[in-house]
Amino acid sequence: MKNSLIILLFFIATISSNSGIALLTKSKGSVEYKKNDGTVIKNDLKKGTSLFNNDRITTGSNGFAKYVYLDDGSMIKVHKNAEVYIYGSVDKRSIIKQINVSSGNVKFEVSKQGQDDFTVITPTSVATVKGTDFWLESDKDDGDQFFGLSGLVNVKNIESNLILQLTRNTTILSEPDGKMDIKK
Repeated sequence: MKNSLIILLFFIATISSNSGIALLTKSKGSVEYKKNDGTVIKNDLKKGTSLFNNDRITTGSNGFAKYVYLDDGSMIKVHKNAEVYIYGSVDKRSIIKQINVSSGNVKFEVSKQGQDDFTVITPTSVATVKGTDFWLESDKDDGDQFFGLSGLVNVKNIESNLILQLTRNTTILSEPDGKMDIKK
């Protein structure tokens, strides 16, 4: 019981402090990490590196990075040729999460969220997530493809304001010109 209390207090202190919102759990290949203070680390990311609000991860053709959020264990896997900006703010021991995906393939394993949605923004779409697993393939010219693995994701096309709901075993195509399509 005493150990559980110590772990809980450590967790609360970590969330309450300015020590980061997520931790890098894996990195391989060509990965560039740009901290919010402008520091750039290339190809030498250490497991356990703290990630902060307004940080950026960019992967090359053989790059991969995986990180988890400190409050709920939501996991993000950044695959090759991707650029991801990490945003988050602490509110009452939970993190309000937003990820901007400029391009590339990213897998999301989002734990059930409280009152606030987990938001994913691309140049073409805005996805709001309460807790689910899905893939996103984003391309500035061709738009986005969302692949549903479990749960629900609301996907809104920025140009047309159309909204479709991604579910298990469905794919949503969201195009820069405002077109959207959903397929089984």
